[in-house]
Amino acid sequence: MELVDTLDSGSSARKGMKVQVLSSALKNPVVRYRVFRFSIVELDMSDFLDDELCEFSLQEVEGERAVLRPLGEADVQPLFELIEGSREFLSEHLPWSSEECRTPEDVSAKIDAWDLQAQMANGACWGIFEKGASASDGLKIAGCIMLGWVQWKNRSATVSYWLSQDFCGRGLATEALLLVAGEAFAMGLNRLELTSSVNNPKSAAVARRAGFQEEGLCREYERIHDHFEDHIRFSLLAKDFC
Repeated sequence: MELVDTLDSGSSARKGMKVQVLSSALKNPVVRYRVFRFSIVELDMSDFLDDELCEFSLQEVEGERAVLRPLGEADVQPLFELIEGSREFLSEHLPWSSEECRTPEDVSAKIDAWDLQAQMANGACWGIFEKGASASDGLKIAGCIMLGWVQWKNRSATVSYWLSQDFCGRGLATEALLLVAGEAFAMGLNRLELTSSVNNPKSAAVARRAGFQEEGLCREYERIHDHFEDHIRFSLLAKDFC
């Protein structure tokens, strides 16, 4: 794959990252890249950038049960072990877990990809860390929560999340979703949306507890395990967030 316009993924610190992207600085708001069979695909960046300054701030966020923070190299092995220990559970609804992150090197590459997305103000990933019973217990990584498909022109983004099986049922996903919503709206976004498989009612319950409103059914939204699944679409607006 050949990318015409790139940003350096290794030049900024992951923790406390603050990234600014100005659309007028791009000579041409169309990124061209090569895909299979050498065909050319054009992606119009005008839906993602605005004439105003788009600022993306990633910082540690603390809640009652969980701490969210950008992932770094020190998190590679713990995150790999978390995925490996819960791979069968995750693969039921998350096809990437059976296809990706098969080695620590894969996890490191994934963290670098999230880092690059943040530098482009187009997405972000926070690790979800559960607080211990006491300060001496430290933090345990429990999963991840991601912002993606950020469209600054429309002030919207998608959000997704996952937890290892051992950390489910503790309120961590709901709190993480609320914390990320607060961060996203503070950055200037107006709308967050997510989808949940009709066969994954626990994920839909997380969205509802966080105040997301159901908008409708997306028929055959995802192909997983050789069949299509309908998804429920949820959204949360800045004006509805307390």
